[in-house]
Amino acid sequence: MKLTIQNKLLLPSLTALVILILCSTLLVAEMIASRLEDNFRQQLDVSNSVLLKGVNNAAVNYKDSVRAMAATARLRSLANILSGGRAGTDPADLAEAAQLAQGVLEGFAKMYASFPVVNIAGPDGLVVAGSNKEAIGKVNIGKRAYFHDSMQGETVISEPLMSMDIHDKAMVVSTPLLNAAGKPAGVLYAILPCRDVVASTIEGVRIGKTGYAYIVDNGGLMLAHPDAKLIQEFDAKKVEWGRQVLASPQGTLRYTTDTGVDRLLNFRLDPESGWIAVTCLDFSEINETTAHIRNAALGIMLAGAAIVGLIIFLVTRPIIRDLLQCVACAKAIAEGDLDKQLTITRNDELGTLFDALRSMVAHLKEMIAAAHQESEKAKEHSRMAEEAMRQAEQAGREAQAKTQAMLVAADKLEQVGSAVSSASTQLSAQIEQSDRGADESATRLSEAATAMNEMNATVQEVARNAGSASTASAETKQKAEAGAQVVKKAVRGIEDVHRMSLALKEDMVQLNGHAQDISRIMAVISDIADQTNLLALNAAIEAARAGEAGRGFAVVADEVRKLAEKTMASTNDVGNAIKAIQESTAKSMEGVERSVARIGEATELAGQSGSALEEIVATVEATADQVNAIATASEEQSAASEEINQSIVQVNDMSRQTAEAMAEAAKAVSGLAAQAQTLTELIRELKQA
Repeated sequence: MKLTIQNKLLLPSLTALVILILCSTLLVAEMIASRLEDNFRQQLDVSNSVLLKGVNNAAVNYKDSVRAMAATARLRSLANILSGGRAGTDPADLAEAAQLAQGVLEGFAKMYASFPVVNIAGPDGLVVAGSNKEAIGKVNIGKRAYFHDSMQGETVISEPLMSMDIHDKAMVVSTPLLNAAGKPAGVLYAILPCRDVVASTIEGVRIGKTGYAYIVDNGGLMLAHPDAKLIQEFDAKKVEWGRQVLASPQGTLRYTTDTGVDRLLNFRLDPESGWIAVTCLDFSEINETTAHIRNAALGIMLAGAAIVGLIIFLVTRPIIRDLLQCVACAKAIAEGDLDKQLTITRNDELGTLFDALRSMVAHLKEMIAAAHQESEKAKEHSRMAEEAMRQAEQAGREAQAKTQAMLVAADKLEQVGSAVSSASTQLSAQIEQSDRGADESATRLSEAATAMNEMNATVQEVARNAGSASTASAETKQKAEAGAQVVKKAVRGIEDVHRMSLALKEDMVQLNGHAQDISRIMAVISDIADQTNLLALNAAIEAARAGEAGRGFAVVADEVRKLAEKTMASTNDVGNAIKAIQESTAKSMEGVERSVARIGEATELAGQSGSALEEIVATVEATADQVNAIATASEEQSAASEEINQSIVQVNDMSRQTAEAMAEAAKAVSGLAAQAQTLTELIRELKQA
């Protein structure tokens, strides 16, 4: 099948464009997949940092809470009694101190919702006081590792174990109970159920659509997970990726679950508690996002290819139409129809070609008309010569007497021969001039064809360079847009973390306010106790003045005074605990404020990165449009130059044919001149005879 010029332009261009689009789409999809994976890795890392901070704060708060409990005055009094050993301790004093500590521990258990049980064990491990009355004198924790660590002066959080107090899996937060000399006389420990531990820390952590967080201890046992069935049941040591997590303090890895799910995981070890914070995400979410972006980009690029093809078709259509009309005109002229008119008017190179073709046709018509006139003159002279010859022959046959008439006829023949020779010479000169004009036209057309070939090569080089620049601009635009999307997602993730931190800060502020309210209430209670103590002293003084009659009243006043002193001691203990809570809350608030400030700085930097990338995208789009316009114009010029070159070749062929025809005419005229010369010599001989 013969392809038209338009199809020859469209098919290679569209084929190359589609191949380029497919290659670009695959490359962009691969780059986007890589960028998305990096982005999700960063999100997992940021979320893990926030989670680890929450875990660390929880562990610190647990330890600070039990330290504050152990520092109260009544528990220190019990420690002083326990430091003497059971053999050297008065049972009544021990019972009284344990009873006082009992009330304090029950109050702690109610105050701290995280600790359902708070007990005190003596130096032998036997529980002597606690909120769990059933454990007093029955439960012995002397073999527990956390008991030995706390007796060495450390505040620790144990590994998960089966609690003898709540008969369920739990962790124990323990601290030494120091005597007046500052040495451990016992251990205060609080039970922390595993199902409640740091559960609130993972609730707000969400990464994408499938991401979540969980916590395992340093032995691989699950402590907190969105799926409650896995808590205390899943053991990370039993799977390969779990062993990798336990073998390193932090890192990121990709693994496949038993159900065939491809997953990305980030983990970090908290040195304070020994727990490992883990954030994970299904890799299918990254693949789905990549496929969506790839399909959208492919659709946009194919639509662009269709638009480019339509533009090429619309631009080349009038050029092809004019060239076809020019070819038809050239064929008609080659067949001898010099009256064929070329009515196309253009202001470009094709217009110059059409004007040259029209000028050539007009010049050919003029030269052919001149040749025709000279040929008619030659025919007339030949006819006159034939007539003279006929008359001469007739005169010769009639008589030699008419010699004078023959001489006259000879003179006439000589004149005719001279005229024929002169006309032949003039016709030969005109044909030679026409031949030189045709040769010069052919030379000029050859030079024009050479120049058009050079211009076509230059235009094609410009088109290739513009196409390369357009491709580079498109790739830069895609990379900048991918980077902008990555930054926007990072900004949204940081903003979510920022809001969570602000909410945590507000909760801390409320907790501090509640603690201050309790402090004010305890101050009022302390003032009342002081007033009661003063009133009791005054009553005792008045009773002493009353003598024997006031003795009973003095006993009552003394009991009231003792009760007021106990109230003051309890108030001081509670005040110390509240002060410790306030200090811990203040530390947490400072940490949260620093986190909020860092998150704000990260948000601002990410926003600046997003703005810069958006400006880059706008600049690249403008550059790509300009480069595409240059490439389109260059391709149009290349196609037009190729057609012009072909038309010049055709005109050059026509000029060559015309030159050959003129050469034949010159040969004919030369022959006519030779005949005229022969006629002249014949007349001369005739006159001599």
